[in-house]
Amino acid sequence: MLATMRSWLLFFVLACGPSIPREQLLDDLARAVATPVSDADQSAQHSRTVQAAVDADALLGLRRFEVEEKLGRGDDCSRHPRCGELGFASDDWLYHVGAMGEGYGGPVPMLIVGFDREGVASRVWNLRTHE
Repeated sequence: MLATMRSWLLFFVLACGPSIPREQLLDDLARAVATPVSDADQSAQHSRTVQAAVDADALLGLRRFEVEEKLGRGDDCSRHPRCGELGFASDDWLYHVGAMGEGYGGPVPMLIVGFDREGVASRVWNLRTHE
């Protein structure tokens, strides 16, 4: 229940409050990428964090090395069929946001970052696990 209330509060702040600074969104996203998901509520919370970063275009315009500094190196898209289905290049990066925690077998959010020929993040896509 408390997690649901926090989620709604976060939604309200994101929807109605001042915009969150880019660095804060990236820091929040980095924590979500690194924090294992232990249940569906935590997966939904991570999903909202990814959605906030995507909606604010926080990753767009960053160079590949900057994305790696912030989030770590993602998996090469060549290893994931979903990337090709969505038109991403084989060297774009996919992140499973929050590795599955012990005892949790449900979905975790997914983030794909696409880079242009100069290595600048030019496109993102996310798979949400929240409503």
